[in-house]
Amino acid sequence: MSLIKQLWIAISLLMLLVFAACVIASIESSKHTLEQQLQMKNIDNATSLALSLSQIDKEDPVNVALLLSAQFDNGHYQRIRLVDPEGKLISEHYNADIQPNTPSWFNRAFSIEVHPGVAQVQNGWSQYGTLSLESDATFAYQALWNGAKKMLLWSVAIALLAGVLGSWLLRIITRPLSEMANMAEAIGDQRFITMTEPRVTEFKSLAQAMNRLSNRIRKMLNEQSQLLEQLRFEANYEPISGLMNRKYFTSRVSAYLDNEDNFEEGVLVVSHIAELAEINAKYGGTGTDQILKRIGHALTELCKPENGLFAGRLSGADFAVFSSSPDNRELLCQQVKDTIISAAAIADSFPDFSPRTIASHIGRSDQLDSLKDLLAVIRQRNDLTQLQLEIDDQAQQSSSPLNTTRTESEWRARLDNAIMSKRLRLASFPVISPTNTLIHNEGPMRLQLEPNGPWLPAAEFIGWAIKLDLITEMDDLLVQIAIEDLKNGKPAIGLNISSRAVSNPTYLEHLHALLQANPEVADRLWLEVPEDGVFRHMEAFRNFCLTLKPLGCHIGVEHVGAQVARLGELHDLGLSYIKIDASVIRHIDSNTGNQAFLKGLCLIVHSLGMMAIAEGVQTNEEIAALPALGIDGMTGPAIQAPAV
Repeated sequence: MSLIKQLWIAISLLMLLVFAACVIASIESSKHTLEQQLQMKNIDNATSLALSLSQIDKEDPVNVALLLSAQFDNGHYQRIRLVDPEGKLISEHYNADIQPNTPSWFNRAFSIEVHPGVAQVQNGWSQYGTLSLESDATFAYQALWNGAKKMLLWSVAIALLAGVLGSWLLRIITRPLSEMANMAEAIGDQRFITMTEPRVTEFKSLAQAMNRLSNRIRKMLNEQSQLLEQLRFEANYEPISGLMNRKYFTSRVSAYLDNEDNFEEGVLVVSHIAELAEINAKYGGTGTDQILKRIGHALTELCKPENGLFAGRLSGADFAVFSSSPDNRELLCQQVKDTIISAAAIADSFPDFSPRTIASHIGRSDQLDSLKDLLAVIRQRNDLTQLQLEIDDQAQQSSSPLNTTRTESEWRARLDNAIMSKRLRLASFPVISPTNTLIHNEGPMRLQLEPNGPWLPAAEFIGWAIKLDLITEMDDLLVQIAIEDLKNGKPAIGLNISSRAVSNPTYLEHLHALLQANPEVADRLWLEVPEDGVFRHMEAFRNFCLTLKPLGCHIGVEHVGAQVARLGELHDLGLSYIKIDASVIRHIDSNTGNQAFLKGLCLIVHSLGMMAIAEGVQTNEEIAALPALGIDGMTGPAIQAPAV
């Protein structure tokens, strides 16, 4: 039984006792007053009647009897009795039929006892007799009963009013207790929230202690996240320039090339500083390091505005920039070259300084080993300062729907038709635990642009869907498809939710209504939002979690790796899992730096009550290495669905 119920029972019993005592005391007081009034009435009436009898002629007994009878008939008396001085009865009038019109139990409980009024009747100078008179107590019982009922009704009304006010006051007083209970439950779920300190002294000290605990754990998580970020930097970034080292840059690019749902084609720019040896001779090691540091910082700033744009240092004199968008290849190539020249700031000593820069389209069918070929070309062509490697545009257009032969209106018509006709479906890629148990199936989007046409991966149309503001409609339709699949008995499904959908109140409201209408499948629905979208729209994502998590669905963050320093911000959202980016998982069996980073990341994730799932697992060696590092689930090309 809850504390509130126990308090209410105790208060109700106490109020019942108090009201019962008040009612009984009041009735007794009223009874005593009525008894006194009846006693005085008996005495006054007896005296008055005795005086009247003393003044009449008592030689004729009929006169006495008539006066007593008239008095008895006109008044409210139960008994009038007249006896002579020797105790012999002269006359008596008695009403034996008087019955109070009140409950018998009430009459017994509050019996009115009144002594009769007694007076002496004179006959001249001698005593004629003794008169005793008892008034009828029926009206007293009735008055006492009516007063008791009114008092009871008032007591009930006051009790109800007190109950309403008491509920309101109790709710206010115990609100901190409810908040502390929620806070304790949140801490038990590894959500380290804080609460406003209440004014109640007893609650305030407890709230302060719990807040200190949450703040201490949150601070510890933030410190661990910062240390983990430092570890990630040391493992994957070049210390002088601050850019990605070659191994990590290659893994990041490879992760894009292997992702058919989010990547179709991008641009790779490579720049070579042929004069690095001369620069080193001119400025010395320290000066050269400063130049490289400036170049690294400038390239980082160039890439910062876009998530799919990043830079790395491939070797001493070679820098690279990758863009996940195929647009503006020539512009990006020129920007990289100009950025390096501007950041180096060595025009005074090297007026002809111009890094050799090349740019090439790169798609999912390419292998990253071609990077070696780009470096070879740039080193062999001493006569060129900029070279742009072209690719066969016709071949590219024939292999990809993202060609320029379709206009914006054509794309809109085809995508609208596909959505209206519900030509969308979910692919299925298993996510398994280290014990080969299915956690859920990832359900990336597939779409038919034309009826009976091929089912295209998301990367081939998602750019146009975003540009035409149709992505939220697609996300909405996918959730409906997933719910229907789950209702038909399919295993748990993981859905990618775009940051645009997360930030759309209408979509969130509709999703909430869908899950409320289908509570039996909510716990088998896993909703995941990309890391970049989560931290760019943190408040919207927080609202997304607080709205949907109570319905029972699982919410997570995918492609985690670039912003681990901000993981502490997720401490109070009650997330179920994160998926660690494939660039971290690539060659994890041999990359000792990433092993330490991944182990620390899993510790933080587990301390927040979440599962850690590895993305893009490609080899059996990676599968064997991941469980020991703390991974709870795996997905990728090397993962097969467990046998049923």
